[in-house]
Amino acid sequence: MSDLIKHEKLVDQYVRDGDRLKAIQVLLALITQYAQKHDFAKAEALREKIIDVDPSALSEVISAQDIIDTARSKPMILSHREIWADLYDKFSAEEADALENEMEEVSFNPGNIIFAQGEKKSNLYFIDGGQAKHIFTQGNREMFIKRVVAGNVANEDSFFDAGLCTSTLVAVDVVTLHFLPAITLLSWEGYLPTIEPTLRDFCAKEVKIHDLLKENSQDRRVQRRIPLPGRILLKIVDAAGEVVGKTIRGDLSDVSVGGVSFFVQTANREQAQMLLGHNLHLRLNIPPIMTEIEQIGKVLGVKSYPGGSEEKEKYSVHVKFSKTLPEKSIVEAERFIKMLKIAESRR
Repeated sequence: MSDLIKHEKLVDQYVRDGDRLKAIQVLLALITQYAQKHDFAKAEALREKIIDVDPSALSEVISAQDIIDTARSKPMILSHREIWADLYDKFSAEEADALENEMEEVSFNPGNIIFAQGEKKSNLYFIDGGQAKHIFTQGNREMFIKRVVAGNVANEDSFFDAGLCTSTLVAVDVVTLHFLPAITLLSWEGYLPTIEPTLRDFCAKEVKIHDLLKENSQDRRVQRRIPLPGRILLKIVDAAGEVVGKTIRGDLSDVSVGGVSFFVQTANREQAQMLLGHNLHLRLNIPPIMTEIEQIGKVLGVKSYPGGSEEKEKYSVHVKFSKTLPEKSIVEAERFIKMLKIAESRR
């Protein structure tokens, strides 16, 4: 039985004994603890219980509400063990202590590289707070793979199999994490042999980077892209799904049922890279009747492209739609463009 539940039973005992003052004191202490854990439903239920114990305890009820409101206005701060409770619960007390003691804590500012593609860094990373993004680089093209947030692990393939990092992990905002060096696995052989297989099973739930790379590669192979001249209008979509900021104009390159690529010009490489992994609200016109298409899509790749101005660099941006376009619209657009080219060649 937890200490909180024991104290709740103690409240009932005080009520039975007729000691309403002590009962309310314990209730206020319980409300404070539940509110700090952000269990507001429980805290509010206990606030109502104060009224049941003593209908005239108005000041105590107000104090309880102030405690709840104060806690609600503050972000919940969890310890590493609380964030990773699902993992630590799988171990004995000795194993859990050994795992935590071998970890090192570190933080990264936005834009910092946590580990780089091709790097020989075999740490296993446990994200405690913030978010970061996996990027895969091929030539001069960078492709967004996936995001990680609190409760995700990273670099598990290199940790268990002693390989090179298959992607680059970049902090999107301030990231706090713990990491476990791979050499630790050797030190546990013999006296704590079950830690490694338990860690492997836990990490197996993560979607593998190489599977995501394969999926994106297949998408590019099977979907026919057609060149499409014209303008495209785009806006950033925030984490809540809301369209924010001013409209940005780009020049279309090509389109398929599953995505679009276009060109933008920015002052520097960093500004272009900021698009990676973001959702965009897109508006473009599809021939032959120039139907306006509105789509939400995720930026999977940003590639440097020749032809920028003296002040700005040119980049091609590659976006995957959240919903595919009708195949018929792409077929009709392709037929129309071919007819235009034939007509132009006969002039």
